Amino acid sequence: MKELSRRGIGLDKKRADIISVENEDILWTKGILGSATPKQLLDTIFYLIGLNFAFRAGKEHRNLRHGQNSQLSLHTSESGDQYLQYTEDVSKTNQGGLKPQKHKKKVVRAFENLDIPERCIVRLYEKYIRLRPKTRACDAFYLQPAKLNSKEHWYNSIPVGVHTLQNLVKNMCLGGGMTGNFTNHSLRATAATRLYNAGVDEQLIAETTGHSSDAIRVYKRTSNAQLQDVSDIQNKRKKCKQENISKSEIQEPSSRELSIENEHFKFNLKF
Repeated sequence: MKELSRRGIGLDKKRADIISVENEDILWTKGILGSATPKQLLDTIFYLIGLNFAFRAGKEHRNLRHGQNSQLSLHTSESGDQYLQYTEDVSKTNQGGLKPQKHKKKVVRAFENLDIPERCIVRLYEKYIRLRPKTRACDAFYLQPAKLNSKEHWYNSIPVGVHTLQNLVKNMCLGGGMTGNFTNHSLRATAATRLYNAGVDEQLIAETTGHSSDAIRVYKRTSNAQLQDVSDIQNKRKKCKQENISKSEIQEPSSRELSIENEHFKFNLKF
């Protein structure tokens, strides 16, 4: 491996691509995301939960429950705003038992989107819950769309298959005409990157993603604009040193004068 690395082979690690705001808009515009059909609503709930709560690609989605012991719950803030709250119980860093007891559980809130209500996670969550079967035969959160659905019944009491869940984001992005390595993990990387680019404190980002170390930095992707800013800062600093300091701005050091004279000579010393 060391020899291959010296030859420049195997240095690139394949990572999930982030989903830009522009690409997300395409998914909404093309009807990949929305709430008009059972499949569309299911995909959208999966997307918004993965993005807002920075879910990992695997077990966190599969372990999500509905009912009395659900990790998701609706609340209203003191100011009257509704929000959906995710409270972690089991995850990669918290497998249960005695060892993880000191690990702080991840608690994240996603507030209602009043500016774009059709994309509001609170509104879409309420609709999804309302259209689930009224019986509690299955507590899995993600249920298969019913082939014969009605206005009040869109889903069957059958969990969505593991492989179907694993490929949801990939298939969404393909349907939107996007090229790249898009996976369910893209939502987690996208969440961290958007917060990072917006200047959110690293501790708040870590609380959203659930990281307990500087591993959060792996998920934050520096944007081209930020890289250009770094370059511009360096160039401007150099330019400032070389060109922007005018002679009028250069202050002459204060001087002192000493006069010495006798009958044969006279001279002044300045220092």
